[in-house]
Amino acid sequence: MVWSPAEAAVPGLDPDRVVHFFKHALPHPNSYWVSFSGGLDSSVLLYLLASVRAQLPAPLHAIHIDHGLQAASADWAADCRARCAQLGVPLEIRRVDARAAHGQSPEAAAREARYTAIASVIGPGVMLLTAHHQQDQAETVLLQMLRGAGTSGLSGMPPCRRWRQGWLARPLLGASREGIVQWARDAGLSWIEDPSNAAHGADRNFLRHRVLPTLAERWPAAVQSITRSAQLCAEADGIVAGEADADLCAIEVAGSDRLQVTGLCRLDPARRANALRRWLQRQGAASLPAARLYEAMEQLCHARSDAAVRIVWAGHGLRRFQGQVWFLEHDLDAEPPAVWRRWSGEAVDLGPGLGRLHTRLAPGGIDPQRWQQAQIEIAHRPAGMRYRLAGRRGSRDFKHLAQELGIPPWERDLVPVILLDGEPAAIAGYAVLDPFVLTHGQGIWPSWEAPF
Repeated sequence: MVWSPAEAAVPGLDPDRVVHFFKHALPHPNSYWVSFSGGLDSSVLLYLLASVRAQLPAPLHAIHIDHGLQAASADWAADCRARCAQLGVPLEIRRVDARAAHGQSPEAAAREARYTAIASVIGPGVMLLTAHHQQDQAETVLLQMLRGAGTSGLSGMPPCRRWRQGWLARPLLGASREGIVQWARDAGLSWIEDPSNAAHGADRNFLRHRVLPTLAERWPAAVQSITRSAQLCAEADGIVAGEADADLCAIEVAGSDRLQVTGLCRLDPARRANALRRWLQRQGAASLPAARLYEAMEQLCHARSDAAVRIVWAGHGLRRFQGQVWFLEHDLDAEPPAVWRRWSGEAVDLGPGLGRLHTRLAPGGIDPQRWQQAQIEIAHRPAGMRYRLAGRRGSRDFKHLAQELGIPPWERDLVPVILLDGEPAAIAGYAVLDPFVLTHGQGIWPSWEAPF
């Protein structure tokens, strides 16, 4: 489920509206898990939900991630445990290594470590609840604006979306920061103050402490206005996505992992870009920067017919072959070994960027008797060999064989060639060759899982 802004208003802090939101506006999971840091926002969310837990459609739990980045983090975990025990809410605590890798921001490292740890604990079919509120939404929208985002980015954080094998929801997204503070004071809550939140070095903290207060001095309703714009952008983005889906329906082929080049390039440039963005989003790809997107459209639509089109970003790739646009989840340069390798037919990883090889039984496979008696080897495009397809006259070199089998150019140096006693017996995943084909019954098919 992806939240539609027209379905219901995000409830804020009123208990009755919160219950209605959970019962009628959200999917019903197996259980709810509050991401509980012990800070102000997550404390209000946990205590608010604990007060209405008997009316919620599923049991309430909490999870605390100790990032180990502050000297007092163990004390914070103990405090969270004590407060959950007082509320009678089951709590899981996990400690993670949230140190940033080279070139990674500390915020991104902590977020990635946190969500990975949470996903490993809470399991499928559940709903993770975070305490993001209006000011968080305004910060997100401003950050996206400064990055040059379109309607999708300017929609900010959705109140509910699919996440891993369940959902992620933000019930306080309609609540103001001031309202949360007042609710906590009225309830007599205490909470943890993380000193890193006061630092101005991180982009989000800079917006929180420097930019938004300045905007509010001039425009007191700045946060509410920005979040309202986010909602309008979300509505517009839904319309834009619907148009992209209609265009894609006419040009997608082969289980939605390819597009017709002519169909894509017939669209006017704005609709073409919209369709390509939407298609990549469906593939789970990282966003393609605007300049690269328009470069991709130029190459896909206007490069020579024999040009090897390749657009690579974030490890993904777009390729053009046989009149189709191909999306490769992993488009990495790999160097296949030059030497032949012995193989007994077991499932085997061929190495980084080379995929996985295994066998299955199927009609038209290799004669099992010849398989058992032969020395079996794996090669990659061995030089000087000729290949005979079953039922075809004459032999072919590898280039012409690959063209006939429809092997994409980027696979040709990587696809395993299976040799029996030094003779080519199969192109894994594509064809079994003469004279090794079993004419009746189940034979052995070498199958290749490409790394793309």
